[in-house]
Amino acid sequence: MKILKASLGVVAVLAFASPSGATEIKALINEQGCFACHSLDQKMVGPSFKMVADRYRGQKDAADMLAKKIISGGNGHWDKITGGIMMPPHPGMSMEQAKKVADWVLATK
Repeated sequence: MKILKASLGVVAVLAFASPSGATEIKALINEQGCFACHSLDQKMVGPSFKMVADRYRGQKDAADMLAKKIISGGNGHWDKITGGIMMPPHPGMSMEQAKKVADWVLATK
């Protein structure tokens, strides 16, 4: 229940605090269930989007690497945060969609 409340809070914040054009990306993130494990600025099951942005922002090809991870899933990169829980794959997302999500995450401050 705690995770659900936090996720709904993040959705509400994002709905009103995002720049234009982000509505489609937020809807995709919500549709894919990302908010079940991630929040904007607090660790949940997985790292917050801000933690991901802080780790990878400015790295060459970070958006492409994250997009591939979104589609194929992954583990090992955040074991200290997740306790080894794997991020599930999202094979229904296109590379274009995953790249948009990755760009959005990398812009998180």
